[in-house]
Amino acid sequence: MGKYIVLGASGDIGRQITHDLLDAGHEVIAQYFNTCLSELQEAFNGRAVSFIKLDLCKPLLQNPFEPWMINHVDGLIYAAGRSYFAELKDVSNEAIDEQYNIHFFNLIKCVQYTSSGLLQGVRGRIVVISSIWGETGSSMESIYSGFKAAQIGFIKSIAKEYARTNVTANIIAPGIVKGRMTDALGSDVADVIEQIPQQTLVKPSEISFAVLQLLDMHAQSVTGTVMRINGGWYI
Repeated sequence: MGKYIVLGASGDIGRQITHDLLDAGHEVIAQYFNTCLSELQEAFNGRAVSFIKLDLCKPLLQNPFEPWMINHVDGLIYAAGRSYFAELKDVSNEAIDEQYNIHFFNLIKCVQYTSSGLLQGVRGRIVVISSIWGETGSSMESIYSGFKAAQIGFIKSIAKEYARTNVTANIIAPGIVKGRMTDALGSDVADVIEQIPQQTLVKPSEISFAVLQLLDMHAQSVTGTVMRINGGWYI
């Protein structure tokens, strides 16, 4: 089976993707940072998973991956991210740098660092979990939305650059995803759900299902796309 690198594997979406890849018989190199390693080891006990600790809020100026990780790697799944709410006038330089690094700079570097391995196999896959806000923008989230939009432009360009190779590159743009972030909103999440035509939050399993579809051998001609998973919120 395949070997996949998952950035942001300790988050709600990344963890679901990691579980589903392992259930499908694949090997996973899972990036984490804040989550306790022992918690992840317990969650994936006995599975074909290795862990790499990286702070993606800081620039990856040197390749952090060991040669065996990227040699003949089948896919890079970038699910790393961090929400950020603030009026533009209150945004600090530090916050801009962190948002830039985790959402854009390190995405570029991870594609650079893994590209040789992705090109070695029969098919290589790049899948980036962006956001509905990367397409529509969001008040009070201008920095986050801006870099999510940059992800879309970058991946569309990479899809064209790699079109004559075995590598495809695609974006998944979820709406509001059920998880720890929405749990923290408490009763306020009901106001958000009211705006969604399907009247429900996106489940991490729905995003993971879409990722595995894009990894499939029958998705070779699917490249440069933005897959929207948002309950009809933005069409």
